[in-house]
Order: sequence, then structure tokens, then C-alpha cells
Amino acid sequence: MKSRRFRVLLVFFTILILLISAASEYLYFSDFEYRYRTRLFNKVLIEKEQILEDCLNGMRPILAHEDHHGSLPEKNLFAVAEKNKITILEYLDNKLNFWSDNGFNVPSVLDDTTFNKPLVFLQNGWFLARTTEAVNERIVGLLRLRTDYSFKNDIISSGFEEEYRIPGNVEISTDRNASEFHVFDKSGKFLFSLLFPEE
Repeated sequence: MKSRRFRVLLVFFTILILLISAASEYLYFSDFEYRYRTRLFNKVLIEKEQILEDCLNGMRPILAHEDHHGSLPEKNLFAVAEKNKITILEYLDNKLNFWSDNGFNVPSVLDDTTFNKPLVFLQNGWFLARTTEAVNERIVGLLRLRTDYSFKNDIISSGFEEEYRIPGNVEISTDRNASEFHVFDKSGKFLFSLLFPEE
């Protein structure tokens, strides 16, 4: 009686182990991880995009004051922007008047086509760009998504910002057909495709 019960348990556990190994092999060779990471990227991006828009909307009442540089509301807004890797550029009569991050070069004269696309590449990174205008001032908000250095070492490396949880060897393509892993902005507009490595 005991040996029969033991055989039944052995068969049951063998089948269970085979099912678990088949499921894990299916998950390992499927694109489940890439789909999950793309969904997570979209979720984080929408949250960051909302913060970017809040920063730009917060600049409007600050710009209404004649002498607003160095004011407490402006400092608080720039602190929020810096914490979220957002760069704020202020153009006065299409000339760069102020920028919150001088870690990369930005155009000193504003061209109408410079920030008209939602995704822009400047010097060493990909940014989500949003703009707001007030009379002769244009405020540009740049949310850093990915850094692309022409050289890499132990200190600096290319890759997405860490809060997006995307490996450094994943690339960006503005071609919608480049992959099936698409990233969209808050309004559902296509921004880019994520190019995951084959292995």
C-alpha cells in the first residue's frame, strides 16, 4: 500500500516538475520580459511627463513677475525639475537667457524647428521636449530619457536613466517598424521603439 502511494506521489511530482520546467523554458525564450519592461517604461514615462508639464505650468505665474530670477518659487520649481532630471531652458526673444542644467550644450538661439518634435537628441542624450510661451519668452522643458556618450569608461556609460529600469544595451529607434516594443507619450502618440538585444 505504501509503495503504491509512493509511486503515485513520485509520478505527480515528476509531472509537476516537467510542467514547471516547460513553463520556465517558455518564459525564458519568449519576449515576456521585454513586454513587461516596455509597459513599465511607459508607466514611468507618463508619471515623469506629468511632472514635466507641472514644472512648465508652474513657470507661467513665475514669469508673470518682472524680476523672477532667484525667487523662492522658481528655486523650488528648479529643485523639483533637477530631482526628476528635467532641464528648464528660458528663451527671451529666441535667445537663450537661462538654463537650469549646463551639463550639456543647448542651442543659444532658438530655431522654430529645434523643439517642435516630442523626442529630441541634444549633444549626449535623448530628451522628451515640451514648451510653453508667455509674450516674448519661451520656456522649454527637457526630460532626459537616455544618455549616449561617444566614449565610455568606468565612470560614465550610455544608457537609460535608472528609474526606467531598462538595461544599458537597449537602443532607441524613431522608426515604428524597428521593433514591436513601442513607447508612447501621455496622449498616446508614438515616441520611439525599444531595441532589445537578441540575447
